[in-house]
Amino acid sequence: MITFKVGILGTGKMAKTAAQCLNNLSGFTPFAVASRDAEKASGFAAENEIEKSYGSYDELIADPDIELVYIATVNSIHAELAKKCIEAGKPCLVEAPFSYNLKTTREVIELAKEKNVFCAEALWTRYMPITIKFQEIISKNIIGPVRHVTANLGYELHNEDRISKPELAGGVLLNLASYPIAMVLTSMGQMPANMAPAITKLNTGVDAIDNIQLNFPNARTASVFATMTYNSDNKLCVYGTSGRIELDNVQCPEKITIFGPNGEPAQTILKPDKQESGYEYEFLSSRDAIITGKIETIEHQHSNIIQLASLMEAIRYGAGVTFPLPDELTKEEIEKRFQSAKA
Repeated sequence: MITFKVGILGTGKMAKTAAQCLNNLSGFTPFAVASRDAEKASGFAAENEIEKSYGSYDELIADPDIELVYIATVNSIHAELAKKCIEAGKPCLVEAPFSYNLKTTREVIELAKEKNVFCAEALWTRYMPITIKFQEIISKNIIGPVRHVTANLGYELHNEDRISKPELAGGVLLNLASYPIAMVLTSMGQMPANMAPAITKLNTGVDAIDNIQLNFPNARTASVFATMTYNSDNKLCVYGTSGRIELDNVQCPEKITIFGPNGEPAQTILKPDKQESGYEYEFLSSRDAIITGKIETIEHQHSNIIQLASLMEAIRYGAGVTFPLPDELTKEEIEKRFQSAKA
């Protein structure tokens, strides 16, 4: 059998998850891994049955045998590495968040279009069959027009450097809230008209608890809650004029329950029996796009990536959260922007 060779940039938690997924996925192999530490890369390769290891990201990107690069590094360098892949003509799948702000996100996608090279975001829920089924239910108006959505996601992660450090583009918004926000956008089918974020920060300056009110046209609303300080129930609920839909987990859904107008359960839909980790679908979709000459996936197109990045940046700047990274607005520039908007 011909195997699709994937190179992994990074050796952290998501890199390990991807390696395990690819080892169990027919027709794929985690062919190479790279770290800035050659010894760490070598150890990771041995532990995860990976053929090659590299002590620099550039070496892996230059490997002619690799057909897809999965970027699983810290958030702050996602865009930088994606650009290197695209410049080298190497298709890439970027772990969520795609980048830390809208400007760098746009730059990567524009470069992918210019060079005609595949580039996608690994927002894994967008690729799952159960999520696609959820989108179909919304589009068919089974619960009537959507009026309100609630979504929350919480894990105790505040002691992890990648989450707590602003120089790594940490914070709960980018690392967790993107999942419920993406599902809200799917449910509503458009961007909000305005928003009101209430954010609690860690002493490092990143957001630790986000409580976000989103107001949509035609008096429709959504509430998103995310925290890195404790575990939540992680549920999504969509209220329509003729019923509601509940997802048991907004980040890793396994069950959809549809309730009728009387509040009684009318239908339950479960994830596919054959589903393994759930991460397999983003790799399958990426391979399908690459071999058919496309530069984006069907399930999570470039326009979706831009839309999500745009909304998250508006929320973050609206709450006064910035990163000490290139192409970020200063606090003074943020204040000036919002004062201009009020005028």
